[in-house]
Amino acid sequence: MTRRVAIVGIDGAGKSSVMARLRELAPAGDHAAFASMTCPDFHNTRDVPLTDLSKQLKAFSVGCDEISSLEMKATAMYLQMTLFGPVERHFLDTWAPDVLVFERHPLIELLVYGPLYVALARPEWDGHDREAEIAAVLERHRPGTFDDILAWQRSESSRLGSAPDIWLLLSEIADLVGREITASVAGFAARFRTTLPDAVLWLDVPPEQAAARCAERSAGGVKEAHETAERLTALREGYLRVRDTLAAAYPHVGFHRIDTGDGVDLDESVRTCVTEGKLFG
Repeated sequence: MTRRVAIVGIDGAGKSSVMARLRELAPAGDHAAFASMTCPDFHNTRDVPLTDLSKQLKAFSVGCDEISSLEMKATAMYLQMTLFGPVERHFLDTWAPDVLVFERHPLIELLVYGPLYVALARPEWDGHDREAEIAAVLERHRPGTFDDILAWQRSESSRLGSAPDIWLLLSEIADLVGREITASVAGFAARFRTTLPDAVLWLDVPPEQAAARCAERSAGGVKEAHETAERLTALREGYLRVRDTLAAAYPHVGFHRIDTGDGVDLDESVRTCVTEGKLFG
């Protein structure tokens, strides 16, 4: 049976770098032993389904940053995660690897970002007020994108029996976040078509260092709305809460903290990931 391991952490924690090193350590080309997938930018993983839609949802997320709408950004991030289940199933059905490593995992991330969705789901917010604005941004970058995204949301709402209006997603997510933890996880599991991973490797970095890394990475481009030291601090606290939540409600899910702060040897961090996550052998 495939062991599924999630690499998580705030933006700037080094997830992409650690994933790249893990791929270097993995048996070359042996999908039966090790496979990895990026999330939520699934199109950065070769030979997976829904790549066009993944690119469109990425454009949606970037467009939300351009118009500085945190509410729309949260909606875009959620919709990106709805592709997780089909992509994961592709890996399991095609290769059935011994180990499948995810860069992020939707159920872990929703537990972390849940308070943000609750805070943003204000009764007075109405995404229809800015729908034309985001549609125009997307039309400049990827024509037809917004129509395809709306069609995906309608198909998902039909599958789940939920409201088809894309701008009601914040309220739906906030409602699920507010439920008892096992009911909340079960509700999101149905939406993302997945289950909790077998192990979580949390890459931990001081938020100030992470914010500086994010600023350097996005120099000259559009900075993501949540990449401030203050918001990254709140998200780091979210991972601490998830650690305690998993220990209490899901003790079978291993949770390991890996230090990736400045001055820490990345190779040593990767070796720790391999050892604590029992990735190879």
